[in-house]
Amino acid sequence: MKKIAKILLVVLCVCVSITALASCINKKNQEKEILVVSREAGSGTRDAFDGLIKNSSGDSLAKKADGTVQSTDIFVKSLNVQDSTSKVMTKIASSESAIGYISLGSVNDTVKAVSVNGVVPSSETVLNGSYALKRPFVIMTNNGVSLTAATEDFMKYLESTDAQNAVAANGYVRQDGSGKNAYVAPTSLSGTVVLRGSTSMEPLMDKLIADYYLKGGAAVAGITFDLDTLNSNAGIAAAKSDTVGNVIGMSSSALKAADKAVLNSFDIALDAVAVIVNPKNEVSNLTIEQIFDIYTGAIKKFSEIK
Repeated sequence: MKKIAKILLVVLCVCVSITALASCINKKNQEKEILVVSREAGSGTRDAFDGLIKNSSGDSLAKKADGTVQSTDIFVKSLNVQDSTSKVMTKIASSESAIGYISLGSVNDTVKAVSVNGVVPSSETVLNGSYALKRPFVIMTNNGVSLTAATEDFMKYLESTDAQNAVAANGYVRQDGSGKNAYVAPTSLSGTVVLRGSTSMEPLMDKLIADYYLKGGAAVAGITFDLDTLNSNAGIAAAKSDTVGNVIGMSSSALKAADKAVLNSFDIALDAVAVIVNPKNEVSNLTIEQIFDIYTGAIKKFSEIK
């Protein structure tokens, strides 16, 4: 019995030591300077994030309270800029002292989405308005050209109740005003539909294309998709420059008035901008003002967050 007791005591000591070591490592990471990660200029996710993150005076990362544009000097000098959602996630997953932001629909177990102002990002909290960091997913085409038969048919699907069901099934907030009717498959079609724009919208668009093939069956089997995502500005530019009628642009932030004037557009979904940290980070909630202070360098370490 004494031998067993000694063994149990040794095991207990080892467990306590491991726990203490893990706690020590976490505290050490809290003392490291925060690696502040952002998307590049032209990203719809960045446009939305910069406009939504504000301080107590009403200044956002994009504009001052009086409406004038912020200088880029407002950001912390060590700002780490990434040009895609996947690269932001990789950077956060590889650094326990990092913070960034991505589409909620892209969050997986390699990163951790924190609550903002005490509210967990989810479809429900976006829909009821309690989660503050939300933005639209916009579909657009050039209003100066006639769409090809294949592109027009896919647009009919995107504007259907079937597409809205797919939006909801994949964790995004449906926009029922966009879902006019059930999609009805046409007679046999072929051709290429070009999709350009937001990297945040790529996972949803992949699901929508798959559902379109499922609903359309043999009638749309001859349609191919050329999907290439860079950022929202690229999607807007591609739709504007379309002369063939086969381009659909994607933006993960609201369109400006000048763009709306030359594009046909609608919101296919609402999405949360999720603020993410490494899964080992003990921080689970941040206020919008604290996020502003992190991105402007006023808060340099997670240990400074009260």
